[in-house]
Amino acid sequence: MSRNAPVTVVIPAWQAGEFLAVTLDSLRAQTTPPEAVLVVDDGSTDATAKIAVEGGATLLRQDHRGPGAARNRGVAHATTEFVAFLDADDWYAPDKLERSVEVLEEVGAACLATDAWVVRGGRIEGRKNQRRHVPSVLTTERLLKGSPVVCSSVVARRRAVLEVGGFDEHPDLIATEDFDLWLRMSEREPLAYLGEPLTFYRVHQGSLSANERFLRGLDRILARVAQHHVGEAHFQNLIRRRRADVRLDYAWDLITTGRKAEGRALIREAQRLAPTWKAVRMRLRSLLPA
Repeated sequence: MSRNAPVTVVIPAWQAGEFLAVTLDSLRAQTTPPEAVLVVDDGSTDATAKIAVEGGATLLRQDHRGPGAARNRGVAHATTEFVAFLDADDWYAPDKLERSVEVLEEVGAACLATDAWVVRGGRIEGRKNQRRHVPSVLTTERLLKGSPVVCSSVVARRRAVLEVGGFDEHPDLIATEDFDLWLRMSEREPLAYLGEPLTFYRVHQGSLSANERFLRGLDRILARVAQHHVGEAHFQNLIRRRRADVRLDYAWDLITTGRKAEGRALIREAQRLAPTWKAVRMRLRSLLPA
């Protein structure tokens, strides 16, 4: 392997001043440093740009358009064989890029995801996928059952990202645009997966509005996948189950915050899509006194 990894790390950054220095420090500490680091400042008004330049990154600036657009800008600017996606509040283990490029070259894959350490409130809680088995090959079918992929763990061949059109920049897909890309890439070639946790992934407190946007984005993505698999009963069933599961997750958040009627409405939607005992139990719990 060359002294530098043939990788451009693309970092979308919006109001990222609190964490960006740690992110950039982890890149300088790589056993095989990347050839380039691009911070795409997505219309920040804080110290994001200053920290990026001081941290040795190439700075690109644009009006606020969301992480998908920022990543697309970085991919378009990159000239290396591989691109790595790293959010501005996450960071890499020291051998992240060395191991990722080794595996990609060994198996000849277009895209590799790894496991990640989940960080909440400055504390490492465990691995993202420690409670489920994730195969070394991620097909479209496997991704539809629930994605194990953390965007900040992904290294991909730049050509493969461009060939499927990059990230969808539609506003409804903010927070789901990466899942949409992995699905489109998997329809051409399965993604490779490495069970080593090589990324540290910060999880922040969610909100009901973010959950609603996630549901809206996932419905948009799955409608496209359903159209791609018209007449294929197995895929249509997987899509219905995924849509139902997301509704139940959002319904529980609504119920636990006192919005029980809205939660029960989502449970009814989930039951029409894919009936489960989980939905029945959740509805019964929603009828209990607070």
